[in-house]
Amino acid sequence: MKKIFIAVSLICCMILKVSAQAAESELNLEYEGVTLLDFEVETTDMSNEFDAIYILNKETVKFYPNAKFGQLRLVHQRIRIETEEGLKYATKQFNLYKKGNAKEYVVDLTGTTYNLLDGEIVSSELNEDAIFEKDINELYKTKSFTMPDVRVGSVIEYSYSVGSDTAYIDDLHLQYEIPILNLHAGVLFPKQFVYNVVFNPRAVYKLAFNASDFGNGISGSKITAAEDEEFGSDIETEQLRISGESIGIVTKNIPALASEPMSGGANRYRAKLIMNIAATRFSNGQVSKEYASTWNDVAKTIYDSDRFGDAIKKSNFYKKDLLSVVHDSMNQLEKTEAIYEFVKTRVKWNGRYGVFTRNGLKSAYKDGSGSVADVNLLLVSMLKNAGVNANPVLVSSDNNGVPIFPTREGFDYVIVQVVINGDKMLLDATEKFARPNLIPLRAANWKGRVILENGMSDWVKLTDNQKSQEIVLLNLSLDEEGLITGKAKKRLSQYMALRSRNANQNANQEDIEEYLVNDNVGLQVSDGKVDDMHSTNQYLNYSFDVVYKDAIDEIGDKLYITPLLFEANEENPFSLPRRNLPLDLSFPVEVKTIVNLEIPDGYEVESMPQSVNYVYLNKGYYKYITKFSNNIITTVATFNMDTSVVLSIDYKAFRDFYASVVEKDAEKIVLKKI
Repeated sequence: MKKIFIAVSLICCMILKVSAQAAESELNLEYEGVTLLDFEVETTDMSNEFDAIYILNKETVKFYPNAKFGQLRLVHQRIRIETEEGLKYATKQFNLYKKGNAKEYVVDLTGTTYNLLDGEIVSSELNEDAIFEKDINELYKTKSFTMPDVRVGSVIEYSYSVGSDTAYIDDLHLQYEIPILNLHAGVLFPKQFVYNVVFNPRAVYKLAFNASDFGNGISGSKITAAEDEEFGSDIETEQLRISGESIGIVTKNIPALASEPMSGGANRYRAKLIMNIAATRFSNGQVSKEYASTWNDVAKTIYDSDRFGDAIKKSNFYKKDLLSVVHDSMNQLEKTEAIYEFVKTRVKWNGRYGVFTRNGLKSAYKDGSGSVADVNLLLVSMLKNAGVNANPVLVSSDNNGVPIFPTREGFDYVIVQVVINGDKMLLDATEKFARPNLIPLRAANWKGRVILENGMSDWVKLTDNQKSQEIVLLNLSLDEEGLITGKAKKRLSQYMALRSRNANQNANQEDIEEYLVNDNVGLQVSDGKVDDMHSTNQYLNYSFDVVYKDAIDEIGDKLYITPLLFEANEENPFSLPRRNLPLDLSFPVEVKTIVNLEIPDGYEVESMPQSVNYVYLNKGYYKYITKFSNNIITTVATFNMDTSVVLSIDYKAFRDFYASVVEKDAEKIVLKKI
């Protein structure tokens, strides 16, 4: 076996080649024990004050093709605790798969805590009574341990191996939420399989990764990772094809993967190696079987499974109930809506993802609970049985990210497409308040792959970019004492309505009124009413009475009032000077606020904020209009975003745009006593 290591620093890249005999010993490079230097060494990442630092992070994947094929992932980590918050790193937990031949297990777990006392290093060993194991469900268990005598300034070190009986290799992470001073990562690929390997092309921190660096034995080619159109153009990256070779990365000073709010999950931007089985090989080295090489192959492979396509065809267990739900006089749309609502109430989603049924649709139907595949494949089956043109749509959930390879693991969710008179709609019966073409945000990620009965498949757009709206209408009066009273209405649509329904579906009137107050000091809400809370109607409507105290500043004979009152944007939540990750706003929005404020007799308007229209890169705008007529000041503010994603290169423009919105909202109406 040929051994090739890439040594990478922040400023240079060096390639090392060693002999086949040295391959495994090089991957097993040992580090000396903890010394005084470990208590003193500092990170070069000055971007933040960190709760902990990886002094060493070593991770190696090996295969042992004996009578029973298996792999071991060897982990050796040394961490210094920097703050009280960093004490959480003293506890480590694993989720281990435990079903069939793919079960996982932990072996060779050892650990030591080191503290510096009076200039001497004192050690405390990890004991068996600090190691715990617990079953989660029939598929997973957890194993955890907590290091002893850990305090701020401690250095903890542990090592363990995670074994499994599968050839699938989990992503090899090269970057974490805290800095890494020394990184050593490697994979010894078995010769029985061919793997496709890429460095995450979306990673913020880049490493050199080109086939030309590896010499003979490892081939490479350019591939295109189709990106969500909201995130920009497709990404071209280098893909390695490896079998019976080993690769490794040795580097220093990996910066932290900074957590940034509203980024859609930092893991999709992590520096990591992503590996996928491409083929199997005979003992003579020839390829015996190529796995799915296109997304169409992936979709067909999934559909041909008895836990997917065959499951949809079974209907005897629900036929009697179906006859009570639909009848011949119904048209296709009416049948679809009736069956959709029936499945929502008949089988509740248990929170589990996956594209395959677990114990069969009949079992889920009987239990009244099932995974996302159980729920939505049942919906496909019942719709088909009622004569509706319905097909499953494979989806990569938000948790699963955007896949690089055409691989079965690229999909972990399934929804439904219905076609009626040429019009297409998407359904997801796991969400109580979802409706056609309004699937949960967890599933509205990237794009879907619809599978037809003949096994052919095609890409499906998961969102129609229709804006979610919030429209607020305030009809209020200001009295001479500075008290503002009146009536208000709020209308929500699309995802804004879905979120509000999920949050308030079990709320009483007091809860609703607290929700409408929304922590606004001085605001009192009464007689709160809501229409269509338990409906999947597009609109959700609130109405309520308002009393707003301390809304004005009185200086001499003048009154100063913020035109949008408690609906004003008071601060800019986008305060970071820059971002490395995109800003994910979840969905396109339009927020319109209309305030009609009657001023008291004896006052006149001395000045009002001028009308403006701020534009964000032709992707959004903020239109602010004020006028005065018949003793009423009318302010109409419209915040509009045509996109739901702000790229990191556009972040400064968006931050400045939003800062202008906040600054405008802070301007005052000035009333002068006559």
